[in-house]
Amino acid sequence: LSAAIELLPNDKKKWNRPPISMNFEVPFAPSGFKVRYLKVFEHKLNYSDSETIKWVRYIGKSGLYETRC
Repeated sequence: LSAAIELLPNDKKKWNRPPISMNFEVPFAPSGFKVRYLKVFEHKLNYSDSETIKWVRYIGKSGLYETRC
């Protein structure tokens, strides 16, 4: 996910509309690493899948962004 914005000098009046708000989720980390499922095999500490699954983030949330154009 990438974006480029170029501001050009102008003498037009200022835009009076409210800012644009975006809130979205990206189903992968910025590195490109994506967790589709998790299977745990740990016999020494006796962990099960149900005990470790709650600590894994399956969706990396990008947050709330606001912009004015």
